[in-house]
Amino acid sequence: MNWKPGDRLTHRYNPELGPGIIKDVVDRSVVVQFPESGTVLRLAATSDAIQPLVWRAGDRALMLDTEESVVVAEQLEDGTVKLDDDREVDPRGLWPEDVGESLFDRLAVGKTDSLGSFALRLDSLHLAALREADGLGSFLGGRIRLFPHQLYAAERATQTNPVRWLLADEVGLGKTVEAFLILSHLLRTGRAERVLVVAPDTLTVQWLGELWRKIHQVFVLLDEKRLQDVETDFGSGFNPFEAYQRVVVSTELLVERPDLTRLAVEAGIDVLIVDEAHHLRRPPGHPGNAEYRAVEPIAALGLHTLLLSATPLEEDAHGFFRLLQLLRPEEFPEQDSFEERLTSGTPLPACTSSARRADIGGLPPRQLSRVDLLADDWAPVAAVEAAMRALPATNALQEKTKLRRIRRALCSGAALAAVLKPSDKKNRELATAASEADPRVAWLAEQAPVWRSNGDKTLVFVAHRESLDLIRNEMKRSARMRAGVFHEDLSVGQRDIEVAQFRIDEGPSMLISTECGGEGRNFEFCTRMVLFDLPWNPNLVEQRIGRLDRIGRSIPVEIVMFRPPNGLGAAIADLYESLGLFREPLGGLELELKRAQAAIEELALSDAEEDAAVAFAPVIETAREARHRINDAAYHELHREPFKAEMGEAILARIPEDLESEMESVIVAACEQFGLKLEAHRGVARYSVKFGSRARIDALPGVPDGANYLGSFSREEAVESENIDFYSSGHPLIEGLLAHLEDSERGRVGLLDASAGPDGGRGFGVLAIYKDGPQFEAVAFDLKGRERPEWAEHLTQGSLRSKPVKREQWVEAAGWPEMIAKMAELFRDRGRPVAVAAFRLT
Repeated sequence: MNWKPGDRLTHRYNPELGPGIIKDVVDRSVVVQFPESGTVLRLAATSDAIQPLVWRAGDRALMLDTEESVVVAEQLEDGTVKLDDDREVDPRGLWPEDVGESLFDRLAVGKTDSLGSFALRLDSLHLAALREADGLGSFLGGRIRLFPHQLYAAERATQTNPVRWLLADEVGLGKTVEAFLILSHLLRTGRAERVLVVAPDTLTVQWLGELWRKIHQVFVLLDEKRLQDVETDFGSGFNPFEAYQRVVVSTELLVERPDLTRLAVEAGIDVLIVDEAHHLRRPPGHPGNAEYRAVEPIAALGLHTLLLSATPLEEDAHGFFRLLQLLRPEEFPEQDSFEERLTSGTPLPACTSSARRADIGGLPPRQLSRVDLLADDWAPVAAVEAAMRALPATNALQEKTKLRRIRRALCSGAALAAVLKPSDKKNRELATAASEADPRVAWLAEQAPVWRSNGDKTLVFVAHRESLDLIRNEMKRSARMRAGVFHEDLSVGQRDIEVAQFRIDEGPSMLISTECGGEGRNFEFCTRMVLFDLPWNPNLVEQRIGRLDRIGRSIPVEIVMFRPPNGLGAAIADLYESLGLFREPLGGLELELKRAQAAIEELALSDAEEDAAVAFAPVIETAREARHRINDAAYHELHREPFKAEMGEAILARIPEDLESEMESVIVAACEQFGLKLEAHRGVARYSVKFGSRARIDALPGVPDGANYLGSFSREEAVESENIDFYSSGHPLIEGLLAHLEDSERGRVGLLDASAGPDGGRGFGVLAIYKDGPQFEAVAFDLKGRERPEWAEHLTQGSLRSKPVKREQWVEAAGWPEMIAKMAELFRDRGRPVAVAAFRLT
């Protein structure tokens, strides 16, 4: 069929859609508008589900120009329609009042379906209503543990249009999950198609994997190789955002290739997601850094935009203001003073979420395991520290060099030796000796086998690659075990492999990571974290701990910290303990923690024997005052309608308890009806599904040819076992089966023989089911023409309870067609049903 815009058609299997008009023909698909049901569908042009609208004698129609109701006599060979009053009219001026063979017609002539097919149709209608989950349905499909603060943020954000939102929860509370929930909603509700995720290069592959694992969305990574592939496949100059609708791109590539920003704007991005958005900086009177300039034109399209940043308002009020300007430029004109707005306490516009641990409650505590090093053991390291602190520093360059060397000396002798010149023979020998006798390495080598035998996973953070190699080699030599590694010199793909191997039970029990593992990565599954060294920036320490201290963790966050017996290292360890860094997250104290770094550097450069406790006292007091201010919600109340712990129970109560079991029941039955190969596996609600030789269907919408799946209908099972799929809303197999089931003509006409309901009413009648969005309504009439709502409720409440009916005993009885036709008139003004049945209650 060569379809063209303006052609009229009907949906063979979904008559309730009403007649349709082709609005557009794109490649091998047609865009069809069904005005009566308010539906627009994109369908394959060759689909057998759609058929041209044919006028037959007796069809009722409406004259579009006069709204006159007419009756068709016949359709002539040239396509003209002749009416029963002998007028001949253009069919484009007619609109049908009744289309094709109705479900009542099928019931009248005995074209009924099996009891199992009708029961599956009814169960699928119940599931459709259940999936709505009181408005939360579009958020429930992902392989995600459900936390009320995340559902709250996602629901608030998606109630705005467009969605332009800053997700600024504290580290570890699930900003990325909130972004997934919002994105899933926008895609499932048809509010978006083209999506661009911008993330640091180190996180792009992680985003790709999580988008599939969490919400069943396939994205492509737009890198140099992919850009070359686009040019090869589509020709020079082809827009890559036209070739791929779902894209992840690194912030670095977007900066290096300004043309990508232009091409993204030209293609039109429906949803822009920017991870680690605090890297977008624009000082007053400045056009912004390269990252800001790369993203701003895309955000300026005015469509959906999500910015993810754990940087609280207190760290940089101006930077926070700039992020809000990207989202709501009309709310924050350039000339406005954000500082004045903060001082006045004017609430922010409804475009931010900023949950804190204090708002959620119930999270496991941090537990410090302090290892006090002995003076004799620490002596080689102390000697190197003393030598570095004795270096002259008469200008800024010398001060910078001195600070860098002191830091490296405390990190490990190997790290220091790497930056010392060969001519500095004495200090190089000191550093080498210190690395060979480092008590921290020896302690780790002794503990690691014990941890491994307990089944523990241990993450070790180091500041420098040389320290990493030192520990890895000692683990191999002394502890006879292989440790995984994560550092800057590994490719993004290699880093992901190392993390994946570390995650599995059979993989390494220890992963040693440099600072690049401290941003964006989720190591919630680890038993403990070892801080081999202490960065002088407390924010980096907090970032390291935040890799384990995350929402969903069920065991305490064990933090191993080495305290030297003396020197600058001991002073820093004591400072961090006094600040409470190992006791609780310090969200909102970033500015105060930066002052701590300045105080450490000042102490390191001091020649005087200054008491560290005295030097750090002002820093500790300032941080304590800031903590009190934050606990009093000085800035948090600026976020409108923040989540509160008491909201959690009511939010979770909206999630149907039987959603997973109902999904399993319907999908398993659908697989059996369509002849798919379904096999149960060990585990909770685990099945493998694939097309087999006995499949009664050739394909499912959205399911690739040859696809097979292994998954579970249990959310908890799927979250715990990431090597299987989660069979839920949004999964291609689930959506494909449900779409095929909805479009199929099977299970629409039934014969039911059921026991009487609680009211004891007995009799014969006809049932019709009407769909209204995700909900459905059942209507029943008895033979006397009386509406019987109690019968309709009894027949459709829960799973169908009916005895098999011998079709010929009913449909071949005298007067059957006339009786059904007469009863069908009772339903005429109620629209087109999705299913009908004749029934008997006994």
